[in-house]
Amino acid sequence: MDEQRAAAVPLTRAQRVLAGVGGLFFAGLAALGGYGSFASVRDVAEPWFGGQAWIVPAGVDLGILALVSVALLLEWLAMPMPALRWMAFAFTAATVWLNVSAAHGDPTGMVMHAAMPVLFITFIEAVRHAIRRRAGIAAGTVREGVPLARWLLAPFSTFRLWRRMVLWQITSYPHALTAEQRRRHALALLDAHYGRKKWRTRAPADVVWMLHDGVMLDQALARVTELTAPKPEPVAETPPAETPAPRRPAQKAPPRKPPTQKAPSEKAPAQKAPRGVATDNEARALAILDAEPGITGAELARRLDISSRQGQRLLSRLNRPAPTRTS
Repeated sequence: MDEQRAAAVPLTRAQRVLAGVGGLFFAGLAALGGYGSFASVRDVAEPWFGGQAWIVPAGVDLGILALVSVALLLEWLAMPMPALRWMAFAFTAATVWLNVSAAHGDPTGMVMHAAMPVLFITFIEAVRHAIRRRAGIAAGTVREGVPLARWLLAPFSTFRLWRRMVLWQITSYPHALTAEQRRRHALALLDAHYGRKKWRTRAPADVVWMLHDGVMLDQALARVTELTAPKPEPVAETPPAETPAPRRPAQKAPPRKPPTQKAPSEKAPAQKAPRGVATDNEARALAILDAEPGITGAELARRLDISSRQGQRLLSRLNRPAPTRTS
């Protein structure tokens, strides 16, 4: 609308001069037409009005000029009143009829009597069109026409485009084309995302309404772009790295007690396990006894993975005090 208002620039000097010359010609045409029709209409009205017959042509001509002037002024103020225009046409037609009646059926006389009123109305319509167009451009209410070539090449889509221009007061044809391009772009995105002709039931209701009626297309295209944008794949969250537990200082193995010497009279118990296994069990048992002096034989057997009986014997043997030698 701002661009259209900016288009209503003031007239140049040459345009003002040309408009002034046209106004003078119009004034001369109106004067000659009024003078020519005055005598004819007066003669026709004389049988009914007598000496006051001049009132009829003068009143009709002045009425036509008054109606035309007020109609043009209202058009200039962007407040047209069609009744004034049609009333001026009616009085002009009546004047033409009265002038034609004065010719008494002669075709040449009828054409001569009708020529100047027709020229007068044609000039008035040209002026009215210029004023209305310029006032509409200034107010942003003049709707540009759709080119004939588009009607011929794409009649159905052109009718829908023209219909939206009329319904939503889109006065600029290039703006209407840009809006139609955005609408079709949004439709193509929805067709690719939801499937052809399935977007009407799957897309949000407000987006469907905006695209169907061709309104708020900037907002509709933004919504469609947001709806059809590819969603990022969810990234698997890696668990936080566990802090390694502090290492405990290695415990030194308890000093190994020297094996007790047995008296020569004592008999060595029968060993059911190999010597290497027995020695290893004794070493482990000594380490356990040093750490836990009060351990039971069953618990010792469980830790050494031996039978309870063997664990009791091993505990008894290791807890037996070493014999002292007599000198």
